[in-house]
Amino acid sequence: MINNYDYQSQANIQCFLEDSEYGERKMALYKLFDKFNQENIHYGISCSFNLFIRGIVDEFHDFDLLVDSEDIPKIKKILEEEGANLIETGGNGYCESDVYMHFQFGRVDIDIISGFRILTFGSSYLYVYNSNELDYINIGGKEIPLISMEALYILYSMMEGWQARRRYKRLLIEDYLLREKLRYPNILNVALNSPIPGWIKQNIKSILLSK
Repeated sequence: MINNYDYQSQANIQCFLEDSEYGERKMALYKLFDKFNQENIHYGISCSFNLFIRGIVDEFHDFDLLVDSEDIPKIKKILEEEGANLIETGGNGYCESDVYMHFQFGRVDIDIISGFRILTFGSSYLYVYNSNELDYINIGGKEIPLISMEALYILYSMMEGWQARRRYKRLLIEDYLLREKLRYPNILNVALNSPIPGWIKQNIKSILLSK
């Protein structure tokens, strides 16, 4: 059965807006959206919520925000003023981003990442936030910025070397890219010249050749 991403995306957005299960997460997202816009903060949502809103997966647990490094001080100030607690910073040997901050906002987990760097398979990949590589999706009247699927594909491929369970989502993203129109093929082309594993480059070439 071919996945109807648009249909599932709208169904997931409706659940996010109306299901009490997502109430606290929705309020956290909306509060950050309003505050970030007031302060002209540049960001894009990554990982599981991104995939959930696109209709690729049917659940998410937290928010992962890739941000412009210049906005880090303002972001930290906003979260702390809103009552969020900074739980941890730094890397784990696999994810060694330029900046990583894990906040607890009520019961909602929020990761702030700048310079998303992954070290796996004896190689490395760095994705730097780029405001020109975002997709926007309307959620309850708010235009929420999402990190591109092309970038997520490489990030999840590299994360597979840290957590094998990431392979499932990597394959879902791969299927999406094979079926849908590429919006930012340049991200994939640039990655071909980066020090990532050959098998990822081969997969990227297959995706590009399918278009």
